[in-house]
Amino acid sequence: MKSRVQLDTELDRLAAMMPSWLQHLRHEAQFWPQFNALAKEILDQAADEDTQYVQGRLDAMLMVHARGLPGVSRHSH
Repeated sequence: MKSRVQLDTELDRLAAMMPSWLQHLRHEAQFWPQFNALAKEILDQAADEDTQYVQGRLDAMLMVHARGLPGVSRHSH
């Protein structure tokens, strides 16, 4: 399990790459499998007590960076 600081570092890295990543998508459908795989990696490294925190950060990230994509409300909790 990673510490909260390590999780924040991973989440910050994902958030920092999202604007460029979304700008260069050829099709919106490419986003979800990639995002879900990266999010799962981070969630899998979180201790049980940090899972809700990580999910909240991921949801906020989607609302900020990907709110225009279909399915954002479906993927955020």
